[in-house]
Amino acid sequence: MNLMTAAKAAYGAGKIAQDESYRNKMVGILAAIALLAVLGFLLLGMCISAVLSGMVNLSTGFKSGTASNIAKAEIPSELMPVFVNAQEKFGVSWAILAAIAKTETDFGKNIKVSSAGAIGFMQFMPATWQAYKQDGDGDGICDPSNAWDAIYSAANYLQASGFEKNPSNAIYAYNHDWGYVNTILTIASGYSATMVPTGNGIWPLPGYLNITSDFGYRPHPIKKKRLFHEGIDIGAPQGTPIVAAADGRVTMAKYYGGYGLCVQVLTKDCLNVYGHMSGFAVREGQNVRAGQVIGYVGSTGSSTAPHLHFGVYVNNSPCNPKEWLKIESGNR
Repeated sequence: MNLMTAAKAAYGAGKIAQDESYRNKMVGILAAIALLAVLGFLLLGMCISAVLSGMVNLSTGFKSGTASNIAKAEIPSELMPVFVNAQEKFGVSWAILAAIAKTETDFGKNIKVSSAGAIGFMQFMPATWQAYKQDGDGDGICDPSNAWDAIYSAANYLQASGFEKNPSNAIYAYNHDWGYVNTILTIASGYSATMVPTGNGIWPLPGYLNITSDFGYRPHPIKKKRLFHEGIDIGAPQGTPIVAAADGRVTMAKYYGGYGLCVQVLTKDCLNVYGHMSGFAVREGQNVRAGQVIGYVGSTGSSTAPHLHFGVYVNNSPCNPKEWLKIESGNR
């Protein structure tokens, strides 16, 4: 072999080795890209699942307040009393029950056995129906196609599934799909924007019934523009004792911005806010009983005269205190 032939052979061997190395590198790169893609899809799925379940995760049970115009337009008028009565009997939001009825059978317009075997007005699986069926209309028969029976049975099932502690999980138990939970909560929020605690609170200023500013939008007395008022203002003389509306634990007792001297009490189903006090009768971390004096009426913070600002929050959303409080005669 002459020098030229040897050089060509060496070059060819080197070229083959180089090509093999290049192919190996490309295979490695493509494998890495494929692995990253798979991991990316898995991570995306986990993120979507986490966001979705987090988005619909409500931490405490609730009732629903006033029906919206959407509810009045969509829900047959003869069914509204059924949903509301079921709410009162089982402590489950009437708007949630109505949203399920809308989703499952369009309020009874499409009652048929589903592909999975679900039956009736609220689409129960037969075994679940047998376990939770109710005679809602009192005729002695439990009929899954009867609106009263089916709605009461759905409320009974949601209550048994822990609606009072975690509504999202209870709705999930009904259909086992977080997308379904999100759909139900979205429809329900359109039927009634107000969440109301499942219990009832006592009037925080016994003997003083004058609501000087109501829940909802109003001209702000200091900022002079239309703002949402997340509670009610009750007028009373400086120093009037303020009592806890429900049993709970004091989570705040301090000066708190526009609320001035403010006490917050976390109850079993909501957060109560008492603002503009002149002084405290409790401390943070203390347990209180309904009717116990927690502070005194004042005009601290953004206030123009002595009064109590009283707010109620369910799942971090403000609700109308008048729909929860046992309001003394003459206040409505």
